[in-house]
Amino acid sequence: MPGGAAETRRPSWRGAIYHGVSAGLVAAFSFSTASLVPSLREPYWAPIAAVVVLYPARDATRRAAVERFIGTTIGSLIGWATADWWHQNLALYGLSVVVAVGLCYALRLENAARLCAVTVTVITLIPRAEAAYLVAFHRFVEVSYGVACALAYTMAAEAIRLRCKSGDAKA
Repeated sequence: MPGGAAETRRPSWRGAIYHGVSAGLVAAFSFSTASLVPSLREPYWAPIAAVVVLYPARDATRRAAVERFIGTTIGSLIGWATADWWHQNLALYGLSVVVAVGLCYALRLENAARLCAVTVTVITLIPRAEAAYLVAFHRFVEVSYGVACALAYTMAAEAIRLRCKSGDAKA
């Protein structure tokens, strides 16, 4: 560290454009392909999940994806149970969020806790005609698909970057 000051990484236009294009591609792809599944009534959760877990670094994306997947799994199960017993009981909803967040923290998945609580909230509080188990299952599928799209994109982009880099070294 020169002069004792912590170095800060300066953002570049090239990096900003690359990551913006990456997010746009993953979001558009995950939404358009999730929309092809007629039983998924809210395919917009796929691009939301994809953008939430997409980071510039592959390892950060992988960590975020695992946490999002686990948080969504836990949140879907707790949300399903809560929605089945909901009947406008605010105390039950609050307790469900406490359990969801607490479970994530107990599993040392602090970042998953927020996403888990969002899943419980979306499944429980938004009125729907479908059965709670179906709503929870669809949310799980929509979010998991978005996470998978972000992971696949990140892995493909990394492979291409490494291949280009090794091609430059050979030239």
